[in-house]
Amino acid sequence: AMEGFGGNGKYDYSLAGRKFVGEVRLPSDLETEEGRIVVDIMVDPRGNVVGASIGKGTTIDNAIMRREAISAAKKNKFNSIDGSNNQYGSITFIYKIK
Repeated sequence: AMEGFGGNGKYDYSLAGRKFVGEVRLPSDLETEEGRIVVDIMVDPRGNVVGASIGKGTTIDNAIMRREAISAAKKNKFNSIDGSNNQYGSITFIYKIK
């Protein structure tokens, strides 16, 4: 699952057996650094991202970019599943300067 965004970045994600519903929400086009921001996500059975935090593998220290990545991650929606347990995964935003 790799897609371009803003012509100068990509994303990947890891959430077993789940897929995005609707358009993938991406951070604002504020890249000032190249690298990646990994956002660890917690997703409820209905597919809502109910928790998001910066994860291991992040190479960008920029606080604004990190905040934007967390905000974008929380706006995403995944398919719903049966059951009552939250699921854990990640969305990685990859930044390239134009």
